[in-house]
Amino acid sequence: MRDHLNAALADRYAVARELGRGGMASVWLAQDLRHERPVAIKVLLPELAAAIGVDRFVREIRLTAGLQHPNIVAVLDSGVVPGPNGVPLPWYAMAYIAGESLRQRLDRDRHLAVEDALHITEAAAAALHAAHRAGVVHRDIKPENLLLADAHVCVTDFGIAKALIDTGGERLTSTGLAIGTAAYMSPEQATADTVDARSDQYSLACVLYEMLAGEPPFTGPTVQAIMSRRLTEPARPIRPVRSAVPVAVEAALLQALERIPADRFPDVSAFAAALRSSTTASRPAPKRRVWTMLRALGAMGVLGLAAFAGWWGMHRRGNAQTPRDPALVALYQRGVRGNSQRTQAGTKDAIVAFTAALQRDSAYAAAWAGLANSYARAYQRGFVFPGMTQDSVLRLAVAAVDRALALDRRNEDAWVAQAFVSRQLDPTDLTPVFRSVREALAIDSSNADAWLYLANSYAETGDMGRALTAWRRSVMANPSYTQGLAFLGLGHYWRRQYDSAAHWADSAIAIDPNFYLGWTTVGEVAIAMGNVARGRTASEAALRLVTGVEAVNALAGIALAEARGGSAPAARHTLQQAESLATGYSPVSPHMAVYLAEAYAALGDPNHAIAWLRRYSPREDLHFQLHLRCDPPFDPIARDPRFRSLLLVRGSRPARGC
Repeated sequence: MRDHLNAALADRYAVARELGRGGMASVWLAQDLRHERPVAIKVLLPELAAAIGVDRFVREIRLTAGLQHPNIVAVLDSGVVPGPNGVPLPWYAMAYIAGESLRQRLDRDRHLAVEDALHITEAAAAALHAAHRAGVVHRDIKPENLLLADAHVCVTDFGIAKALIDTGGERLTSTGLAIGTAAYMSPEQATADTVDARSDQYSLACVLYEMLAGEPPFTGPTVQAIMSRRLTEPARPIRPVRSAVPVAVEAALLQALERIPADRFPDVSAFAAALRSSTTASRPAPKRRVWTMLRALGAMGVLGLAAFAGWWGMHRRGNAQTPRDPALVALYQRGVRGNSQRTQAGTKDAIVAFTAALQRDSAYAAAWAGLANSYARAYQRGFVFPGMTQDSVLRLAVAAVDRALALDRRNEDAWVAQAFVSRQLDPTDLTPVFRSVREALAIDSSNADAWLYLANSYAETGDMGRALTAWRRSVMANPSYTQGLAFLGLGHYWRRQYDSAAHWADSAIAIDPNFYLGWTTVGEVAIAMGNVARGRTASEAALRLVTGVEAVNALAGIALAEARGGSAPAARHTLQQAESLATGYSPVSPHMAVYLAEAYAALGDPNHAIAWLRRYSPREDLHFQLHLRCDPPFDPIARDPRFRSLLLVRGSRPARGC
């Protein structure tokens, strides 16, 4: 081949030796005779050349030759030479990088120093970002295509994968030649779905994962096995196998490796920036024994993981104070289940169960924490219980959490309860909430409730990116954690990423078909996507699960679906029912004000919408502001001066958007 190339390219290049051979091409070191410089000439393998449109392939390559960036190996020249067997062989010449590929470095060292791995990733990300801005997606980021020369990093083969697909797609598939490399290929590329710049982000994250862990995030004996794992399993956290990796790096990696493109960073530069963020919401490695058991249970699928996670959560919580009485443990677990339902009936049952547990053992700190959470939930949602006012419920919550912390300041559930109670005491300042949540996570970094409250606090203070990261952490800590799943749905809903929102909301009700928040989230997302029939059905399912104040909110959801579906008379009738029920609740809860206002906004009735919002106080409540700022149903009245006057001012203008 060297002699053949020398004969064909004698007027321009002197080919010296073969540098390497891969799945698509052979690479040759040559001397550019016109400019007296070394170049690398890549010649497409004959089997690929036979399956594509050669002339069009060369035109595609020339389109990518315009990319100019310090971290991109420039294409200098291209053309076609006749192969030894008569098949035309496309070739292109690149600047020669005197060094080694990242693959060669990994073959020698396997693990790279964290700083070296980050430097390589950042340089590659800069090259990719420049290409993406020019409309070029690489599609084949892997260690072989990252070249290292001292401290300099270059990305090569831009546009080659796309050129092969565009010029020979069906014929390449029929011959069994895969474009892309299984260990680094994004899920959407693996399933022949639409590919954009976020696919390169996923592949680069796979490369970084391998530099740190010694292997890609998904491995297997066959390509099919790798693809199956990639499409059905989340990427494994990296800190359990390499604790030196900063928590921010692990958090960024896992987000870039999300199976759904919308769940990744908006662009590859944001991924690179997150790698250096010391404030990225993350958690240290969970207990190794837990992750070992989770991996062993992986073959059981989602239901097996959910069952295990439920058992582990109860086992850990039930033994936090090492109670010996099985009846006591059963009461505690009943209280946890009731509180997690987030309904009036569930909260009432939780209070009964935790109280009964404390009658058996008044020194049970976790039960005091659970009781505090239940009272705080009742206050937050406006639940009404006989003989209790809202103020008395909050005082009971404060007393219960104080007792829990007095008994055991090393109990993470007590600190989580303290965070939740603090949130109700002053909804305009979350500083105490952040402090308590971080205390909880310092004690047990796998506490799903702590991650949830941290995420909610980030969202309420305007940092939706970190909120989504923390919500994901809650689900990683407990795959069956329906509250975390539902809030992941809400987070993406607030960002108008409706496909991802639907995925997470549907996951919540798949695990628990009786989960009220899951159904309301499914309904909100469906309406936003234009599926008002699904939205109404979901809201009706939510209504069947609740009584009292939550029934008002569910009716408002039905009215929103009816209004968006063009059934204005039906929506007004439903709103009359909701407002009739609402008269029994004072003061107005934030969700009642928000959901009734949203239904009126959908009806084109801004006067009633604004009136309902004005009934809630304090206006500075950060959760109330979150809904005003982010809920899509407020879009029709977002420019109304009366609505804007309700928004907290950030900078020089009222804040709106997530």
